[in-house]
This record gives sequence, C-alpha cells and structure tokens, in this order.
Amino acid sequence: MTTTKATRNSLPSLWEQAVQLWNELVLSFGNSALLMRWGWMRALDHRALGHWLRDLEKLVRSAIRADAEDLDLPPPKPRAPHPKRPGRQSNEDAQSVYRYEADLPATWKACFHMQPPPWGRHRPRKRKEPAERRPCRGYAVRIEALRRVIAYRDAYVLRHARRLARIAQANAKAQAETLNRYLQERSQHDAAPAPEPEAQPALQSAKHVEPG
Repeated sequence: MTTTKATRNSLPSLWEQAVQLWNELVLSFGNSALLMRWGWMRALDHRALGHWLRDLEKLVRSAIRADAEDLDLPPPKPRAPHPKRPGRQSNEDAQSVYRYEADLPATWKACFHMQPPPWGRHRPRKRKEPAERRPCRGYAVRIEALRRVIAYRDAYVLRHARRLARIAQANAKAQAETLNRYLQERSQHDAAPAPEPEAQPALQSAKHVEPG
C-alpha cells in the first residue's frame, strides 16, 4: 500500500491560503485591536483593506463549503422548541450585563456570515479623496470574526454542514408533501363520476317550422 505525501510543489489548501492571506492582511494594516484603537484610517487604505477583506471572506466561505460537503452526517434530529426569549432590556441593564473591551477582541460580538450582505441595499457613498479619513472599526470586527473562523474551523464547518442537512431535509419533506397532495387530488379526480353529456335538442326540418 502506497501513501501519497504532499510535496513542496503541491498547491496549498484553501485553509492554508486563508491563513497566509490573513497574516499578510494583519502585517499590512494591523490587527483588529489596533484598528479598533485607531478608529480612523486614510480613504485609500480603507478602500484597499475593504477589497482585501472581501477576498479573504470569499475564500473562507469556499473552504467551509468544501469541507462541509465532504462530511457524512447522519440525518438531523428534530429540533427541540426554543425557550421564549426575554424581553428587551434597557440600555443601562444591557450595558451592565454585557461589557466589551476595545483592547480585548475576544469580548467583541463578532459574527461570520456564510451569506455575504447585499451590497446593493446601501446607498451610494460619496467617493472620498485618498487623504481623507474613514472609520475602520467595522473592519476590525470583521477581522476578528475571520480570526475566530480560521482558529476554530472545525466547529464552523460542522455547524454549516448541519445547516445544509436541515435544509436538505426540509426540501425533501416539502417535495414529499407536494407529491402526496398531487396524488390525492389525482385519485379524487379519477374516482369522481364522469359528467353526463348534455341533451342535444332534436333536429327539425325547416319545412315543419311555421313562418313567423
């Protein structure tokens, strides 16, 4: 039995490309904590960072989808009903429950979405000059979200695979219900008695019809 080993000329995997691109991004623009501390950056750098982030997010999504499709998961179990969410708290209570530190990215609410946001819903922005400043705290949160995905890739892949399994199960259930409904309607239509033909009026000769 022969085993194949990766050679020095083998192409890197999607995750290896993502790690390399993330390291280059941090070396070029700074990590998420630095961007959160700065708060602003030149419009030229802001535009370049945005393109870099979108390419990296697209690569990470492709890596998650590829690994999720290779997983052979058992059929998902029906979900238990979720408990009712508590009512919305006031701003004072919410701040006392949840606190985040600008210098501690692990305390941020950073979420990675497998579906990219619809960029068309945003209004067109006025193009800024390269030397003008633009806020970059949103980019800092996105960089932290990418770091978590790359560091805990197995958990994100498993979650996406389970989501795909639930979607496939729901689609199969909907197709089965549609097919059963069609078969029931077809059987009822076949079992219904055929309508009797309408009686045709008797034909009369024109010579027996009185004028007027």
